[in-house]
Amino acid sequence: MANGLTVLMMWFLLLCRRKNRESLHVGDKIYDGMAIVNLLGALSETIAFLVDGKQFIGSRQINYVSNSICFIGTVSIGLLWCLYVELRIYRNYKRIFKKARFVMFPWVVEVIMVLCNLLGTGIMFKISEGNIYQRAAGAIVGYISLIIYFAYSIYLVHQSKKQGMNLNFFPVIYFVGPCFAGVLIQFLFYGITSSWVLVAVALIFVQMQSYAENLYMDELSGLYNRRYLNAVLTERKITIGKSLYGIMMDVNDFKYINDNFGHSMGDKAICTLGNILLRSIPDGGIAIRYAGDEFIVLLSGVDTERVLATMDEINHNLSQFNESKIEPFTLSVSMGYAEFGAGDDTEAFLMHMDEKMYEEKRKYHLLKKSNSSRQ
Repeated sequence: MANGLTVLMMWFLLLCRRKNRESLHVGDKIYDGMAIVNLLGALSETIAFLVDGKQFIGSRQINYVSNSICFIGTVSIGLLWCLYVELRIYRNYKRIFKKARFVMFPWVVEVIMVLCNLLGTGIMFKISEGNIYQRAAGAIVGYISLIIYFAYSIYLVHQSKKQGMNLNFFPVIYFVGPCFAGVLIQFLFYGITSSWVLVAVALIFVQMQSYAENLYMDELSGLYNRRYLNAVLTERKITIGKSLYGIMMDVNDFKYINDNFGHSMGDKAICTLGNILLRSIPDGGIAIRYAGDEFIVLLSGVDTERVLATMDEINHNLSQFNESKIEPFTLSVSMGYAEFGAGDDTEAFLMHMDEKMYEEKRKYHLLKKSNSSRQ
């Protein structure tokens, strides 16, 4: 009954999410991945319960495989949750890739143990000759891995608040609380299934809370929005002692993309640039869609050399996109940067960036006009 409810909730959740979003970003894929893993885990556990103790051709093999999927699925939920929290807070692909090997370690250990268990070692669980499942001592590794993942996600949220990155408390407890309760019940009361349905409840809690969090998100680009920028700069006191630089950029000839390829392609261009910025900014950077086709990258605790290197990285990734010819349009930006000085306020900081950006914009148009006249 509990697993059937889980399958129904996850199916409905995935259906609603697909109907109510403009575009699919990496964070959406990770969240959907958690829902799919939860659905498959509930189905596998149901199959395991149905075949347990039954004797027919292949029943023992089915019992092994279905229980193995449950073990891998459980720790996969923990891994995906940590990646989701990391990306939701920092919106930074480089940070994810940098920490991926560290975060994946408990998952890799669990998968190796499960695969070894399939060879008949019995370290995670055993299936008797009568096709009856028995949990083994190695199963504790999965529970420990989940606790590590839950603790790490809580640490990420609190650390980000100290850094001034997470202005609105990410709903980590909404997920960790129900999931931990489900794991604890299943560990203490052998044979009772509760984890998958409580993970389903936790995912729905997170989804509901995320609607409020979306106040700070730009759905189209997948970046933070202007409201978030204003909140970060208002809380500038949090980053006292660290440098703060901003890079403002404007898409060149964006009107040409809209006029010649349609507004849907204009939206695709915004989404594409958002993904490029997420790949380009260094660890600790924040990418923001400021307005229309204008974007801002905030870099804390860096020097001018790092700012220039980030600008070069953005241009390099834009060139790679243009060379790929994946889309009918090409992308380039005019950029200008400024430092948030000791005597600056938000308005002065934005004005300095804007002035530098429009200097580059004028140079771009002069160069374009010069090239056109030569032809």
